[in-house]
Amino acid sequence: MNERAGGRPESATTAADTGTAQNIEYRIAHLQERLAAEEAGELGLRVEARGSAVTVVGTVPTAHCRDELMRTVNEELAGRSVHFDIVVAEAAAPDHPEELA
Repeated sequence: MNERAGGRPESATTAADTGTAQNIEYRIAHLQERLAAEEAGELGLRVEARGSAVTVVGTVPTAHCRDELMRTVNEELAGRSVHFDIVVAEAAAPDHPEELA
């Protein structure tokens, strides 16, 4: 049997890594189902596993939606390092006219 650095058999390490990868993929799929069922469902959010962390990327209409999204993600992926790249694109009416020069 081949051994990796650290003295562990290669097949044992691969099996452990696969189990962890499958676990995070399962948790991400569950999160995506939950987000689809909630207000954020129509948003174009991407949730990706990147190494040992998870990245959430997308645009939300309000700061409230961003806060709810972050709360939901942190609940579903508790114990995981999560990085957020979320843009808030509020489409509120301007409160003053634009001045052109």
